[in-house]
Amino acid sequence: FQDRFALHLYSVNGKHLSSVPLDEEVTAMCLTEEFVVLGTMQCRLEIRDLQSLRAAVPPMPMRVPVHSVSVTKEKSHILVGLEDGKLIVVGAGQPAEV
Repeated sequence: FQDRFALHLYSVNGKHLSSVPLDEEVTAMCLTEEFVVLGTMQCRLEIRDLQSLRAAVPPMPMRVPVHSVSVTKEKSHILVGLEDGKLIVVGAGQPAEV
C-alpha cells in the first residue's frame, strides 16, 4: 500500500512526463499555468510545481478534509472548501505579499 496514491503528469499528446507517489488521498485539484493545487482527505492543502510535481511550499494543515479548491482569476488567493462547510481563503502571493 506504499504507492496507493500517485500524481501523474502527461503532455497534451498523452506522453507520460513524470509522476510522484502521494501519501494522502486527493479529494480536490485545481491547475494554473505554473502550479497544481491539491486538497486531501487527510486535511491538507498542497501546492506543487506543475512541471516537476515537487512541493512548491510546505503542505498546509486544514483541520478537516478538503472538498474543493479553486484559484482566483488574479491568482492572488486559493479558495478551499472544507467538509464542515467552511470556506478558507489562502493568500497565494509571495510571503511578503500575503
